[in-house]
Amino acid sequence: MGTSHRYKPAGSPKWGNASKAVTQISKDVSESDELSNNPSPNSSPQKIAKRQSTLEKRISRSYHHAVRDMVRASGGRSSVAKGASRVMGHSGVYYAGIFTSAFQEIAEQGLSTWLKEKGIDSIEGKTTKEIMELLSSFMHDYFTGLDDTAAREALEAVNDMVEEQVSQNGGDFDKTFQEVVSSELIKDYLDVFFGVYIYSHLSQSFSERLQKNCGFEEANNTMLEIKELIIDDVKRGFNNRPAGQIDWKGKEGKNFISQEFNRIIQILTNYED
Repeated sequence: MGTSHRYKPAGSPKWGNASKAVTQISKDVSESDELSNNPSPNSSPQKIAKRQSTLEKRISRSYHHAVRDMVRASGGRSSVAKGASRVMGHSGVYYAGIFTSAFQEIAEQGLSTWLKEKGIDSIEGKTTKEIMELLSSFMHDYFTGLDDTAAREALEAVNDMVEEQVSQNGGDFDKTFQEVVSSELIKDYLDVFFGVYIYSHLSQSFSERLQKNCGFEEANNTMLEIKELIIDDVKRGFNNRPAGQIDWKGKEGKNFISQEFNRIIQILTNYED
């Protein structure tokens, strides 16, 4: 993760509560791993399974509370979802708008034309990954600080999804971007973007402290568990809300992004404000 300054709202008990929730997850993940790898010979399979079930529920509850308290400490769900909070939300909403509008422009103009307008005359010989890195360079400014870093990592996750889609389409970028912006895929990309964005905020804020208190391996296992839970909840939260006819370059797109971010926050906080 980046080495940017960690934001700690002065006197905010909600930030401390988020930290406590992450610490509890670490303890429960460690116990769960121990039960899986070194079960006590004195415990029956049924007893172990019951304990694992309890730990899984507690880990899920703690992760929801960690996200909830982090959102609270950042100004609340409404402020974060609208991009009004500079602590968390501003860069997420801003760069979500950048990549969706860029995808729409590429779908309308074709990749070659879009790149020529940016001063790139040819992409001959470049791999799909290299082309995606080139596109990304036009979608963001220089990233500084925790919020920008979270947005960058979220954009990287979207790039991976686009790269996979391009591969499925035999390397056809134009077909891929046309499919993405004319279907529900664009909304699914947004949802994963915001999921990774929120995870990155958690990771940047608390992983270093976990490493100091618990060691690198336990901290890494904890953050991986949180990331998997977030992405799983985001994907299970995919819905059929129409997104294929949105004008991402205008007010309609901005409103959709804030509303979708708000929905994702609700899912990841288990609908607790």
